[in-house]
Amino acid sequence: SEAKVGRQVYGQEGSSEGSKKPKKKKSDDKPYNEVIKDMVEIEGLFTLYRDTVKNTMLMAVKPEQFGEIYLCNETRSKAEGAYFDNGAMSGSFPFYFKQVGKVIMMMEKNLRIRADESSPMAKAVEHGISDGLYASTDIKSAPHDSTGAILIDLADLFVNDAQNLSYFLGQAAKLGIRFDKKNSYFGEVKSFPLNTEIDVHLHYQSSRPLSGATVQNPYSMYHVYHYSLSTIKNSEGFTPRVADDRVGYFLSMYQDYTNLDEEDPYVRYINRWNLQKKDPSAAVSEPVEPVIYWIENTTPLEYRDAIARGIEFWNMSFEKIGFKNAIQAKIMPDTASWDPADVRYNTVRWIVIPGGGYAVGPSRANPFTGELYDADIRVSSDFLRFMFNTAEKFINPLNFDGSEIVKEDPLAEMKKHNHEYLCEYGSLSAQEAAFGLNYAITAVNTLVDKDSLTKEYIDSYLTELVAHEVGHTLGFRHNFKASTIYTLEQLQDREFTKKHGITGTVMDYGPPNLAPLGQPQGEFYMSVPGPYDDWVIEYGYTEIAENQNEREVLDAILAKSVEPGHVYSTDEDAFGSSPKSIDPYVNLFDLGSDPIAYCEHKITLTKELWANGVEKFETEGQNYNKLLQVFNYGWRSYIESARFAAKFVGGIEHNRDHVGDGDLPFDPVSAAEQKRAITFINDYIFAPDAFDLPANLWNKLQPTRYPDFAWSLYSTPQVDYPIHASALNIQNQVLSRLYSRYILGRLLNNQERVAPDEERYTMYDMFRDVRRSIWSEITKPSNVNSYRRQLQLSHLNRITSIYLSNTIAFPHDALTLAANDLDVLLAAAKNAVRSSAINDMTKAHYKEVIRQIEAAQGSKRNYSFIAR
Repeated sequence: SEAKVGRQVYGQEGSSEGSKKPKKKKSDDKPYNEVIKDMVEIEGLFTLYRDTVKNTMLMAVKPEQFGEIYLCNETRSKAEGAYFDNGAMSGSFPFYFKQVGKVIMMMEKNLRIRADESSPMAKAVEHGISDGLYASTDIKSAPHDSTGAILIDLADLFVNDAQNLSYFLGQAAKLGIRFDKKNSYFGEVKSFPLNTEIDVHLHYQSSRPLSGATVQNPYSMYHVYHYSLSTIKNSEGFTPRVADDRVGYFLSMYQDYTNLDEEDPYVRYINRWNLQKKDPSAAVSEPVEPVIYWIENTTPLEYRDAIARGIEFWNMSFEKIGFKNAIQAKIMPDTASWDPADVRYNTVRWIVIPGGGYAVGPSRANPFTGELYDADIRVSSDFLRFMFNTAEKFINPLNFDGSEIVKEDPLAEMKKHNHEYLCEYGSLSAQEAAFGLNYAITAVNTLVDKDSLTKEYIDSYLTELVAHEVGHTLGFRHNFKASTIYTLEQLQDREFTKKHGITGTVMDYGPPNLAPLGQPQGEFYMSVPGPYDDWVIEYGYTEIAENQNEREVLDAILAKSVEPGHVYSTDEDAFGSSPKSIDPYVNLFDLGSDPIAYCEHKITLTKELWANGVEKFETEGQNYNKLLQVFNYGWRSYIESARFAAKFVGGIEHNRDHVGDGDLPFDPVSAAEQKRAITFINDYIFAPDAFDLPANLWNKLQPTRYPDFAWSLYSTPQVDYPIHASALNIQNQVLSRLYSRYILGRLLNNQERVAPDEERYTMYDMFRDVRRSIWSEITKPSNVNSYRRQLQLSHLNRITSIYLSNTIAFPHDALTLAANDLDVLLAAAKNAVRSSAINDMTKAHYKEVIRQIEAAQGSKRNYSFIAR
């Protein structure tokens, strides 16, 4: 549908008596000037008054500000580190103030349902849709003599448990957490002409000791929330642009009740900046107002150039649609009188939050039109340190149990919100970057200076990281399929990647681009935009002249969606490692058009890293902790490869093509590729020698013996490396997916999606192939090593669970095939225990297998008898 503009009715509260401006009348309240006596005035959009002795805060609301719609952004800027992290955007909502008697209410404006005010439906919307109460407070003064403003207590609005942690951590998690308003207080507050910025320090007490090692006092924790109140910008000449699901933008949307005969009631606008050419007649022109990002003067000098390149990274794409210098990077002067928190300035801020390795790119958009007008990217100074030190924190083998659903997660309910704006690229990419840097150091020629290599690597990583976050502030969503458009061979050709990019877009989560040992090394990270980057900018920022038909122009751009470089899949397509994800080509941190080949490549790199680790990372007189970190980064390669390969089994390629674009939305993965994935899993994950490493390497994997603030010496599950648990946890990643109800159901359903003359890979094939892979020793028979014994019992537990379940949880065929597996294994185990070719441990193992199967079958028979 075309962009819809004009006056609209949004809901009842916006036009009710309660939202009208209060009338000036004689008041019995304390005089305004008397209330603010001796308080510090902070003038701005909403003028604040602070009592520095009592640490109380009042806010002035003028008559003309009642009923006016503003925007509130919430960010958790600091947390305790045990249950919540920092830098998380909690929400954004439009609000207005209304007066009811002596009470001032901060109302959340409901913009979800609208109708044009000239439509008969306007009254229905007005009376049928309600706004929400965010918080309320009593009036604290008589109106100001000249302005008519009244004072309210800001603590009533923001010093409260708005995130309801008393429930989520207190009741749901049973940690005894409760909000403590008495010891909560205001932090830094600022106000500017267009925005007011407020920090609140919220204290939570616990009746039970908290287990987090980062919590200083086990009965106390503080969170800091940042509230930003701002006007909503309406630029002259800005036209909303309708969204399309083939190209990834953040959206501002609502349901339009003006015309009830519309098939889709939603109106969706993309979020974008108001870029207009200075010279509309020129093929290339500078914009009237470029988007300027100021690099905060707290940023270390050695990183400023890399950050500036990341900001201006997008100009190559903008020039292709006629904008020169559309995005500009500038350094905030040391003598600047303005504040980075001022909404009039877009900033890249370098902040210090110990232990917080992250980067985020929030922005503000007009909820009526989608116009972007402010962006503040925050890069934690600790993310580089995080890159080097995160291995032990991230790869704790005992954390991976392979479970399909984390049922005990007390915060699961909190996480059932819109993940559209979630970006973990900063923290997750730091882990990938650390692996890449360690590998690069081991792989380079001895003639290459290690320091210069490290600088090149970190600069290119930082440039890509900032470009990614700037992309978010330009309105772009993630695209996790863009990494599949080039071959691995093309990626090591520097001339090719300097022209076309390493992936289709920097909005993917890209791992470092690493060459095998002895081969020329290409670019580590993206240095130019990819083809999808060009296309997404073309759709959102192409100027459309008055004499052009907007729909025709946009349709012509969208027709390019079928080009290979324009594939698009985002967060709700990836689903992390969940079996709900169907497309094996949609992954985080993969490269190349062949994901299975990339898995082989990544494991090869890992083995090379481990083989060279002794020489490169053992330093005379130093401890072995660095070697442990290097090893753990490599362990991640196995985890990712196991997940990526398993997605091919029962997988479906999914695209966003519309009718007439050329392809159907769903295309089951071929039987040949599914078999290839099973072969990879057998060779690299399930094989008896998959995790064979020299004994002296296992004996060098020592964690640090120094104390730290996280009490790692006491919180580490064990000092010696959990070799078998680590291997099994990776193998369980595969088993959990293959035997989940989602994959089994998809294997069943995919038979109907394949043409009769095409080969099918069925549920029977999967059960048979996995059984033969894991239990290959039982038919010879031959000895079973310790890795395989635990894998076999884990597999047995999976199929037994399916066998003992019911058809509500699993397809009926799955129960039949699980029963068949048990019969086959029982007969084979009984035959194997009679063999003289196996050792006593293997014989004892098979006896345990027989016992478990017979117990399960007996339990099933007893249940069936009782059920009759």
